[in-house]
Amino acid sequence: MQAAFFLLYTMPFRISDEHTSADVGLVISGKSLEELFADAALGVTAIMTDPDRLEERRRIEVELSAENLENLFLGWLSEIVYYKDAECFLFRRCEFSLLDENPPRLKAELFGDRIDPDRHVLMADIKAVTYYKFKLIKGNQDWQAEVVLDL
Repeated sequence: MQAAFFLLYTMPFRISDEHTSADVGLVISGKSLEELFADAALGVTAIMTDPDRLEERRRIEVELSAENLENLFLGWLSEIVYYKDAECFLFRRCEFSLLDENPPRLKAELFGDRIDPDRHVLMADIKAVTYYKFKLIKGNQDWQAEVVLDL
């Protein structure tokens, strides 16, 4: 657990403890929209396990669109949770071939690993991405987001 604690505070996101024991908050910032989306997905993984222990043994293509950027962001994080549940896939890294604000859409490749109890310690099981206290803000030189995840 000490390695995971160190990891959480050296990544470009932080875990918020202002929630119930059944929730965890994630606060993310990025210099670009692409960086924000990638760092948020990595934050979701880091809540569940140590991303440094994951290998890139599998690739999954993802294509999403939404009526607004906020729903695209939440949908993106929900995809990370979905693949964990449906295919025992843990996200490690992504490459975007498309990420647009207008219309809100993305195409990306997810790289990661299948859950292996011999190599991965699962610290928490994220069940859902919520709208509770959700924020997505474009600043002058960066993007910021806050999201609460249901455990």
